[in-house]
Amino acid sequence: MRSQRRLRRTALLSSVTLVIGVMVTGVSQAHPDHPGSGGREDFPGEGVADGMYKQHDGTEGHLPPVNNNVTVVGKAEVTNPAGTGNTGRVADVTAFGDYAYLTAFREPTCEQTGVHVMDISDPANPAEVLDAFIPTSAGSYAGEGIQVLHMENAYFSGDLLAHQNETCPGVTPPPPNLGGISLWDVTDPRDPRPVALHTGDFTNPGGGLDPAPNQTHSMRMWTNSFDGKTYVVLVDDEEQADVDIMDITDPFHPVMVNDTLDLDVLFGVDQASPASLTSVFSHDMMVTKIGQRYVMNMNYWDGGYVLLDVTDPRPGKITLIAESDYAALDEERLARGHSISPEGNSHQSELSPNKKFLLGTDEDFNPFRVTATIDSGPYAGTSYIATQASDTPPIDQDTEISGPTTYVGDACASLPAGTGTALVERGTCPFQAKLDNITAAGYSAGIVFQNVRADCLAGVTMLADGDIPYVFVNRLVGLQLLGVAGVTEANACTTPSPAAGSPTASTTIRAVFDGWGYVRLFGTEISPKVGVPGSITQIDTYSVPEAQDPAYANGFGDLSVHEVAMDPDNSNIAYISYYAAGFRVVDYGKNGIQEVGAFIDEGGNNFWGVEVWKDETGQTYILGSDRDFGLYIFRFNG
Repeated sequence: MRSQRRLRRTALLSSVTLVIGVMVTGVSQAHPDHPGSGGREDFPGEGVADGMYKQHDGTEGHLPPVNNNVTVVGKAEVTNPAGTGNTGRVADVTAFGDYAYLTAFREPTCEQTGVHVMDISDPANPAEVLDAFIPTSAGSYAGEGIQVLHMENAYFSGDLLAHQNETCPGVTPPPPNLGGISLWDVTDPRDPRPVALHTGDFTNPGGGLDPAPNQTHSMRMWTNSFDGKTYVVLVDDEEQADVDIMDITDPFHPVMVNDTLDLDVLFGVDQASPASLTSVFSHDMMVTKIGQRYVMNMNYWDGGYVLLDVTDPRPGKITLIAESDYAALDEERLARGHSISPEGNSHQSELSPNKKFLLGTDEDFNPFRVTATIDSGPYAGTSYIATQASDTPPIDQDTEISGPTTYVGDACASLPAGTGTALVERGTCPFQAKLDNITAAGYSAGIVFQNVRADCLAGVTMLADGDIPYVFVNRLVGLQLLGVAGVTEANACTTPSPAAGSPTASTTIRAVFDGWGYVRLFGTEISPKVGVPGSITQIDTYSVPEAQDPAYANGFGDLSVHEVAMDPDNSNIAYISYYAAGFRVVDYGKNGIQEVGAFIDEGGNNFWGVEVWKDETGQTYILGSDRDFGLYIFRFNG
């Protein structure tokens, strides 16, 4: 459904990011987000996070062990060449032939990241091939999305691995060694060889070319049997047209095919209500051949789950098949007697083997919804959205921001002693320096507002570590807190700030439990013919019970769902990675979703990725990537 509002990309990805919205029926928060142009650093080192994952790290507690209809066939820990341990080290997983590939994330330190190569020829005894580790460039890391595709053409014969590149927080690697995707020849998995590093979208909003491609969050490759070309689709973190498609038939010389895809503008995939579903951007996708067409299931965060015909990926040729909308009320909360709007957050999905169903995961890393209001001055009663910094105390049942605010300018120098909440303008110095200065002055909380810029209504996730609540708001909110007369969305981006010390309003920011992220089941109708529209209709939702229980809001790790993988031979069975809630197996169909298997290890788990893999005999296994350990290999006993 098309709406008139387009506050796009208010911060970045799945994370400890806390977006604060109005806690009333019909309004939701969008969290966590990707950085659009408003989420890029104003200067190197300013400290814009890309959505800090705050996973279970062994100190937050965990759920008790569970083993229901699941066998652990084998497992193997990765080795961090940086020597800083494995807490948060592992991200996604894929497999091809006798090898699994696990991306190395930016934690516990963003150094010597890349791809761990695991020999799984003996599933009971997987082992890392240490000499085959695939490094990213210094200052970059690999996270969401990794894939191996076999190619046979005049340019390349063998197995091609693709991983995305994102930039370490607070770091600016020298161009061209950042952003985009990297392609590697893994025909011999024990001797990976680079094919094309940091390729992607080099264009900028001014129409010129940058020395390095845009940061990329995820990607997916496919070979089109109709034109014989191999393509890759990228999630572009830095542009409003955030779906890029490249021709990699010659992987040594990739060619951009289409960088015009803003699904909101082209197909109106946003929705007018609930009013806070404003973070509309691409996150992840897959591409499937269905009859005479190639179908992309794109997960477009608050824009929902989108089905596109990408048979011809050129500009103007891609068509909308169907797209989902969120209900007015969150179904899992409503089932428990709690009326509150949904989060949105369509993160990842897969179509069933018979193409009649789609399972999607709504990722939500904060189980609290937050009310934020201006309490005094000309804008008293106004509600607003704020985004929490990467590593500061969360707004939850025990922590709130309340009372008077004091405007301290940009807070880039030592400040006079103060109390209450400091109101700070973005710019001049890093977000960490601002936090350090307001903390040293005695303030108990900080609110940073956007500076003068064309996209001043966008937000960011500030990279900052401290002991007081610290949130970011857009420029309109900041000027409203300052009581600037006549400020609106239309003029906020050009309205100057008053002088430091100017009068400010009081504000209150507090939270209510609204649960962690969960799973949605849709029925789909997709014609095998090019250009024919279809449908996507929600059937049911599924959540682990602890994720909807306030007693598990703290101390048990992150109880959000992350990814789903469909059993390729059974259109009723799917496998789910559920972070600290472990590995889950569900039975799905026209009558809904039912859990039929579960596993949590002694001491807890923290599963990011899940992937179905078959050995040379055709035996089906399920691979899970544990963020704090490495690889698990499962077999479902149902």
